[in-house]
Amino acid sequence: MSANPEIRALERIVHTLLNKQLQHICASHGLKTGGVKATLQERIKNALIENYQADPADFNAIRNTIHNVGGGNTGQQNMAPPSGGASQGQGSRGPYYNPYGSYHAGGSGIHPQSHGYGNGDAVANGSAYPGAPRVPHPDKLFKNTPFYTIETRLGHLHTCPVMNNHRNSITVTLKASDYPELSRCAANLPDKVMLFCGSSNTGPQEIEFPHQSEIKVNGEDIKHNLRGLKNKPGSTHPVEITSFLRMKPSYVNNIEFTYALTSKKYYLALYVCKAHSIDDLVTRIKGKKIPKASVIRDISKKANDPDIVATSQKLSLLCPLSCTRLKVPCRGTACNHIQCFDAKYFMQLQEQGPTWSCPICYNPTPFDTLAIDEYVQEVLENTPDSEKKVVIEPDGQWRTETEEHEPSQPRPAVGSSRIDDDDDLSIIGSHGFGSNGNGGSAGGRNALSTPIRSLVASGTPNGDTRGTPSTQRSGSNKRPAEVIDLTLSSDEDDEPIVRAPKRQYLGPSGPLNYTPFSNY
Repeated sequence: MSANPEIRALERIVHTLLNKQLQHICASHGLKTGGVKATLQERIKNALIENYQADPADFNAIRNTIHNVGGGNTGQQNMAPPSGGASQGQGSRGPYYNPYGSYHAGGSGIHPQSHGYGNGDAVANGSAYPGAPRVPHPDKLFKNTPFYTIETRLGHLHTCPVMNNHRNSITVTLKASDYPELSRCAANLPDKVMLFCGSSNTGPQEIEFPHQSEIKVNGEDIKHNLRGLKNKPGSTHPVEITSFLRMKPSYVNNIEFTYALTSKKYYLALYVCKAHSIDDLVTRIKGKKIPKASVIRDISKKANDPDIVATSQKLSLLCPLSCTRLKVPCRGTACNHIQCFDAKYFMQLQEQGPTWSCPICYNPTPFDTLAIDEYVQEVLENTPDSEKKVVIEPDGQWRTETEEHEPSQPRPAVGSSRIDDDDDLSIIGSHGFGSNGNGGSAGGRNALSTPIRSLVASGTPNGDTRGTPSTQRSGSNKRPAEVIDLTLSSDEDDEPIVRAPKRQYLGPSGPLNYTPFSNY
């Protein structure tokens, strides 16, 4: 038994209960209901010891359920009565019932509840005290996000014990008659019922589900990204289960949460939240602006940096997420780039998996830092829809790509000739023209002409024809141009090489002393 007197008194009550009563207590607080009587008793005692310091509200809820199921008169002699005679006139609820859960045992260290909910919320299935009112109790256990605002919690916080090697299931029951707030959720209003999970019983904290977990509502599997990014709490959303609930007053909805292979505790709770649509969020982003003057000032500042050579830059008018033209150009106020992304597509991406990082520079970009870039907005308003990018000059002025001047063609050099691909190549002989009109004379090469080596004449690179046969020129000082047809195959022009006939070797001219080899 526990050393704490209050827990010992509750353990005595638990030992007197029947199996059905023990199962009722376990089901009311998300504990497994299978097993023999000793297993059920041990499970309830462990829950009491575990929540005594970690979650006093949950401890009070389990204690009140035990008193209700046990009749409230077992072990009464060991329970310190509350002050002020509050136990009088409670009837069948037991002498120590307090509808606000403010029972305080002397010396036990359990203080009145500060979570703002009554005793009726201590029983998850709402069957303990049908007449007890349900008091909404907002808390700050989980953080709000741009997509929803937490309004009130339904029931108490459920603890998911550590499961190193096995699976475990937590069952939460919900009746519409016990929670009037559910009527708003049934009317297709922004109010939704969401299942939250975290790794701490204090907050505010990010959403975090066990890596291996699944959810069923009334036996139907819920398809939801529970994992998010590994080791990154807040990279997933709570599970919206409104459409899976049955809002009949007497119907008991069962929410079953199954998990396995955990190394730490998790805490589960149901909340009524107000959801915010993407259009509403985009409207909020449009209310924040990045002034055009500040954008031009930043561009000019970078251009005046002595360590950077300022050149024009191109600004894409397409969203990097959708590859379509920007409609609501936004970026983070802390981003150093001018490139924007579309606010609507960015919010749709965050709705699937919230990372809140810029898709261009990958720096953190929370929702509160998103704003409309007035400079880019002006560019979009003054360019046709077919325009995909513009050019920004170092001074901040912009122009379209079609306004750029085409680079001028370089002028041909003096003395050079242009050869078309479709024309035949004419190669002029290597002999220059002398100043006195006599071709081939020494020093008579024209100084303005470039020596061209003929592919037919076998002249030297410098134009000299010494040692080569020359044909007699007839009545003209200019050598006729030789035309080479480059369309012919080289195999057709080349004549077969005739090799010289082999001569018989007649031996050395002088006498030699030749000794033949002996045959051994």
